[in-house]
Amino acid sequence: LNRHREIVQQEMAQETDENCRLLQQDYLTLIDRIGAREATSRRFFMVFEYEAWAGRKRDNEEAEAIASLQTAARTAVNYLKQCGNEVLIPENDDEFTVDTLYHLLCRNTTTSLPDRVRRIVAQYQEKGLESEIDAIPCTEFFAPDSIDFTNGRHICIDGLYYAYLLVPSTGYKAQVPAGWLSLIVNAGDGIDLDMFISRQPKARMVQRLGQQLRINRSKIKDASDTNTDFDDLDGAIRSGYFLKEGLGNNEDFYYLNLLIAVTAPTVDELEWKVNELKKLLVSRDMDVCSCAFHEEQAFLSSLPLVSMEKHLFERSKRNALTTGVASCYPFTSYELSDENGILFGLNKYNNSPVIIDIFDSKVYKNANIAVCGTSGAGKTFLILLMALRMRRKGIQVFMLAPLKGHEFHRACINTGGEFISISPASKSCINVLEIRKIDKSVEETLDGPGIERSELAAKIQRLHIFFALLIPDMSYEEKQLLDDALIRAYARKGITHDNASLSDPDNPNVYRQMPVLGDLYDVLREESDTKRLSNIINRFVHGSASTFNQQTNVNLDNKFTVLDISELKGKLLPVGMMIALDYVWDQVKADRTRRKMVFIDEIWKLIGGAANKQAAEFCLEIFKIIRGYGGGALAATQDLSDFFGLEDGRYGRAILNNSKTKIILNLEPDEAEYVKDVLKLTRTEIRSITQFERGEALISSNSNKVPVIIKASREEQQMITTDRAELEAMLNELKAVADIAESGSNGSSAGLTGGMEGKDAED
Repeated sequence: LNRHREIVQQEMAQETDENCRLLQQDYLTLIDRIGAREATSRRFFMVFEYEAWAGRKRDNEEAEAIASLQTAARTAVNYLKQCGNEVLIPENDDEFTVDTLYHLLCRNTTTSLPDRVRRIVAQYQEKGLESEIDAIPCTEFFAPDSIDFTNGRHICIDGLYYAYLLVPSTGYKAQVPAGWLSLIVNAGDGIDLDMFISRQPKARMVQRLGQQLRINRSKIKDASDTNTDFDDLDGAIRSGYFLKEGLGNNEDFYYLNLLIAVTAPTVDELEWKVNELKKLLVSRDMDVCSCAFHEEQAFLSSLPLVSMEKHLFERSKRNALTTGVASCYPFTSYELSDENGILFGLNKYNNSPVIIDIFDSKVYKNANIAVCGTSGAGKTFLILLMALRMRRKGIQVFMLAPLKGHEFHRACINTGGEFISISPASKSCINVLEIRKIDKSVEETLDGPGIERSELAAKIQRLHIFFALLIPDMSYEEKQLLDDALIRAYARKGITHDNASLSDPDNPNVYRQMPVLGDLYDVLREESDTKRLSNIINRFVHGSASTFNQQTNVNLDNKFTVLDISELKGKLLPVGMMIALDYVWDQVKADRTRRKMVFIDEIWKLIGGAANKQAAEFCLEIFKIIRGYGGGALAATQDLSDFFGLEDGRYGRAILNNSKTKIILNLEPDEAEYVKDVLKLTRTEIRSITQFERGEALISSNSNKVPVIIKASREEQQMITTDRAELEAMLNELKAVADIAESGSNGSSAGLTGGMEGKDAED
C-alpha cells in the first residue's frame, strides 16, 4: 500500500476543493488502518551461503567470501525487480543484520533495537562494568530474554509459543503447478515458512543416480507385479529416468527442505493453528509431521544461518531439478492490485487490498464496468463510493440517475459538485438546442488540423433523435419539415452551416446566444403543416414543462456532476435522458487525454423491456465507443429480467460484453442464472453470489474473479449511505449536536441576564 499512499498524497497536494481534501485525508486514514490491521503483509529474507572453490588458495578467503556473497545478492535483487518485486536495500548491512536477527528472535517485544542497546549498556554501567562496554558481545543485543525448551511439543520465547512442522521426503506431491507454495506463504499471521535449497555436485549425483537405477532394476526383476513393493520400485525407476533426463538437459540437482514455524500467544491457540495447518496441507495432498522432541533443533535451523540440523535435513530432503525448484517461487500472492487505482476493499479470502485502475490500458481493454445486484445489496453505495474516489483522483465524473436521484445529492454537494435536476419543477435547465463550444486544441495537436465539419448539421442530427423520442409517431414528411424549421430557428440567431457564424461578433471567444425551444415553436407555428409538431412541444414552451424553455443555467464543467432525471415520468423520461446524455457526450468528446467516467444507475429503466429503442441504442453507443475518447462508462442495474428484456436481451448482453470489469453483488438464485453464462461463473461462484452479505461483491476483471468486502471510511460512509437505520442514527446524532449547541447558547444568555439583574439590583 506504500506506493498507493504516495499517489493519494500527491493528489491531495493538487486538490483545490477543501471538502475533497478532507475526504482524501479520511481515505488515507482508512488505508493506514487496512495496512496495519487487516491487509496481510509478508516479508521475505533471502540468505546465501558462500561456496568455496575446491583447490583454491585460502589466504584471503574471508574477503573472497564477502565479494562472492555481495555479487549473489546484487544478482538476486536485479532478477527480483524484473519480476515486479520491491527489494529493500539497507544503508548499513551490519545494523540491518542485527536488527533482522533481533526481530526474528524477539517477536513478542515492543522495544526497538536502539532502546534495547541503551538498556543493555545501562545494565553494564549499573554493575560497574564501564570498562567492558566496548567489548559487549553482539548477542547481548539481539538475544531474547528467555527461552524455554522444557516442553517436547513447543518452545516459549519471551512469552510467545513456537511449534515447528516438517514436510517429510514422502510428503510432497509428485507434480505441482507454478507458485504452489503460495498455499503456505499466504496461510496467514503466525505462519512462517523456511525453505532450504542446496545444490548438489552434478557429477556425483549422476554417478549415484545411475548406481541406484541399476539396483532398482535388479530388484524389480525378482519382484512379482502382485507384490506390494512392485509399485514403489516401478515409481522409483521412472523417477530416476526423469532425473537422469533432466540432468542431461543442463538442469542442476537440488535438495529441497521445507520447515514451517507456527507462533501464537497461548498454547491453546498454537495447537489450534497447528491442527488447522495440518488439515489444510492434507487437503492439498501434502503430508506434514511435527518436530516433537526436536523443537530446539528446528528452532536453530530456522535461524537465518543456512544451517539445517542434520537429522531434520535427512528426514525432509526432497529431490528437485531446476524446473522443480523454479516452481517453488514464493513471492506470489492472490491479489488484484494496481498502484494507481482506487481501493474497492479487501479480498475476502486473504485480506489483501483490492485496488483497480480501470484506465490502465495495458491491463484492461476498456474502462467500462457493469454492476449487478438485488435491491438492498449495496449497489448505489458502491457506485457512489467509486465516483467519490475517482473524483478525488481528478477523473471527471458524470452520474445519470433515472431513479432515486436524491440519494446522490448529499455526496454531490459535499464535494463541491453540480447537482442538476432535469424536471418540469426544477429551476435548473440545459438548453437542448445549445451548440456548445468544445476546445479542440488537444485534438489538433495530436492529429493536426481536422476536416471542417458543420457543427450545426451535427447538432441537428442529434436533435432528430430528441424529437423522435418526444414524438414517436412523427411521419417522414414531418421530419423533413422539422429539419427545415430547425435550420430557420438557428438562422434567426445568425447561425448557419458555416462554423464561423457560431462566434459572437462582440466577443469572438464565445458562441452566440442559442435558440431555445420557444424559438423553434414560433417557427413551427408559422406553417400549417407543422402545427401538430408545435402543439406537441407547446408543453415545453407555455405548459407545465416550460422550465425547459430557457438558456442553460448550470455549471457544465464541474468535476462531479449529477444529472437527476428521476422526476420525469412516462414519455418525458427518455426525453430527459437524451438532454442529459447529449450534454455529457459533448463533454466526453472534448479532450481524449482526460479521464472521464459516465455512471448510469438503474440502466434497466433505459434499456429494459418497456424502454424506448432509440434511448437503448444511445446507451449502447456510449459503451461501444467511449473508450476512443479516453473515458469509461458504468452501468448499474437491479432488475436483471428487465435488463435483458428488450429485443431478447440484445442490449443487456452487449453492455456486459463491452464491459471488461463486472461487479456482482448479492443476487437471487434466478437472477444469478442470467449472468452465469455471460460471466462464465462456476456453480461454486453462483452459490457464493446468492449468499453474499450486504457490502460483499465478486469482481470479475480480465481472468481474475475476486470476492471482495467493500470498505469505506467513516466520512464516506456518512456521505453516501442509503440505509434507513444508518440515516436515522445520523439524524439523531445531528439533532443531539444541535441540542447541545442550543443549550450552550441558552446557558450563556441566562448567565448574562442574571448578571445584568444583579447589576440592576446593586444600582
